Amino acid sequence: MNIEESLSNVGVSFKTQGTQFVITCPLCGKHDHCYVNQTTGAWDCKVCFESGGFSKLMEAITGSKITEPMKEQEGKTPPTKADVDQRMHRLLGPNGTGAIEYLVSRGITIEAIHHFKLGLEKRKDGEWLCIPYFENGEPVNMKFRRLPPAEKTFDRWKGGKSILFNQDALKDLPPESEIIMTEGEIDCISMWVHGFKACVSTSLGAGAFSPAWVDTLERYQRLYLMYDNDTEGQKGARKHADRFSPDMVFNVVLPVKDANDFFVQGHDAEEIDELISKAKPFDIENIMTMQQVHESLTRSEEERVESRIKPHWPSVARLTGAFEPGDLIILTASPKTGKTTWALNLSLRWAKNGISGLFYCLEMRPERLLKKCYQIELQCTEEGLTSKGMVQAHRALSGQPLYFGYNYRKCTIDVVLETIRRGVRRFGFEIVIFDNLHFLSRSITHQTQELGNISKSFKLLAEELKIPIILIAQPNRGEDPNRVVGINDIKGSSDIGADCDQVIALWRKKKKSKEQELQKAAFEPETLVRVDASRFRSGGETVIMFEGETGIFGEIER
Repeated sequence: MNIEESLSNVGVSFKTQGTQFVITCPLCGKHDHCYVNQTTGAWDCKVCFESGGFSKLMEAITGSKITEPMKEQEGKTPPTKADVDQRMHRLLGPNGTGAIEYLVSRGITIEAIHHFKLGLEKRKDGEWLCIPYFENGEPVNMKFRRLPPAEKTFDRWKGGKSILFNQDALKDLPPESEIIMTEGEIDCISMWVHGFKACVSTSLGAGAFSPAWVDTLERYQRLYLMYDNDTEGQKGARKHADRFSPDMVFNVVLPVKDANDFFVQGHDAEEIDELISKAKPFDIENIMTMQQVHESLTRSEEERVESRIKPHWPSVARLTGAFEPGDLIILTASPKTGKTTWALNLSLRWAKNGISGLFYCLEMRPERLLKKCYQIELQCTEEGLTSKGMVQAHRALSGQPLYFGYNYRKCTIDVVLETIRRGVRRFGFEIVIFDNLHFLSRSITHQTQELGNISKSFKLLAEELKIPIILIAQPNRGEDPNRVVGINDIKGSSDIGADCDQVIALWRKKKKSKEQELQKAAFEPETLVRVDASRFRSGGETVIMFEGETGIFGEIER
C-alpha cells in the first residue's frame, strides 16, 4: 500500500514528521494535528480524537466509501517532458531568482539543476521546488517541496509512480557496484554534486519501503544507507536494512542531520569517503551492548503501546491483548470448527487497517482462500458468489496488503521458514498466519520430537523477524466433542504449548440430530473462544457468533 501516493491522488498536501504524515483533519478541519502512519495508513487526530484505518480516512476525505488504496486512475497521467521543461524554465528564468538563491545556499549547483531538471511551481501558498523522477529517461513522477520561508511541506504529482529518485543512474552498473541511498532527494543531489553518482533516494522518507526497490537494489554487492542522523531516520534505516541480506547493508552515520547539511557545513567528499569506509552492519548478530539492550527495551515498550495487531472482536481482544513482535500464538480447534475461516477474518480486517500479513496455508490453494475472502467481504454464501460479485469484491480488496503463501512440492520446515524470511524482507509482513503445523510433520516413528522442533523453529523465527506468528495446530484425534480443547490437547507434543506465548482454542457445540448434521453446518453458530496458557495475560473465555454460510465471525450484542 502506497500511503503517500494515495493521499496525493485525492489532493491532500502533507508534511513529514518522522514516520508520520501530518495532514489537515478531514473531519474537524484543524491543521497540523492529524497524523497518518506512512507505512500502514492508520491515522488519528489530536483535536477531534477521531482515528481508524486508511479506508476510513479515505472515505472521510473523498465523501465516498473507498476500500482500496487509490492507484493510478483514469485521467491521472504521469508528468510529461513538457511539464518538466516548463517548470525548469520557470526556475531558471527571471522569476526563479529567489529559488535559485536558496538552492545555491544549500550547495546545489546550476549543473545539478540542469542534470536533475529541477523546476519551480508558484501556488497561492508560496513557491514549490519541483523534483521530477525519471524511469528510462521518461518522467514518471514529480515531487513538490515548499520553499522557505514557508514551513517545509511535501506534495506529489497525482498518479505518479513511486520509484527510487535517480534510479536511472544504476541502469548500467555492474553487480559488484556499491550503492548509496539517502533519505531525501536534496541529500541525493548533494551527493551527486560531490562526485557520488551511484546514489539514489527513497521517495517515501524513512517510514516506508517499496518491495520493488528491493528488487532494484539487491542485485548489487553493497548498499550504504545514509539516512538522517536522528531517532526516526536511524529507526527507518534499521527497519529498511532488514529487507536485505545482512552482509549487504551498511549504516553510514553522519555527524550532522543529513548529507546536505554535511556539505553545507563545510565538510567534503573525502570525509564522506572516510565515513563510508568506517560504516558497519547495523548489528552484530546475537551480541548486544548494554546500551543497545536498553534502547531495544525502550523501543519495545513504545511499540507495545502502539501495537494494533489484535483481534477486532472487542471481547476476544480483552483476553488476548495485542500480539507483540516475537509472539507465537497457537490456534487450535476440532476439525471443521472454523479455524482457518476465523484466521481469515482476522487477516482481512488487519489488511483493511493497513497491517501487512501473510496467510500461508498448506490445506487450501490461494484461489480457494481468496474465494472465501470474497464471501466474507460480500457477506454472501458460496452459491451466491457470482462472477459479477467476484469482480466487485476484487475491486474492494485489491491493493490490500494481504498475501497468500503455499507449497505443493518440497514442503519442509526449512523451505517454509526461508519463504517467510524472504517475504518479510520483500513485502514487510507485520504478521504471519501458518495453516497448519501438522502438515509439516513427516516422521512416523519420531513425530513427537519432530513436532517439537517445528514449533520451536516457528518461535525462533518470530523472534528473529520481530513479528507475531499465529500457528494453526490440530488437536488429538478422538477428543470428547463436548469438551473444549486446550493446551494439553494439541496433537503430538507438549513442547508446542511450552514454545508458544498463548493458545487460542475455538469450540462449537455439535448439533444433536442426524438430520441437522446432514445440513451444511454440523455445529451450532455460538463459538466459544478460550485463551489458554497465556504468558502475559490472565486468559479466559468469551462467546462470538459464526455465520457458517458466509464465513463471518461477529460479536454477540450484549
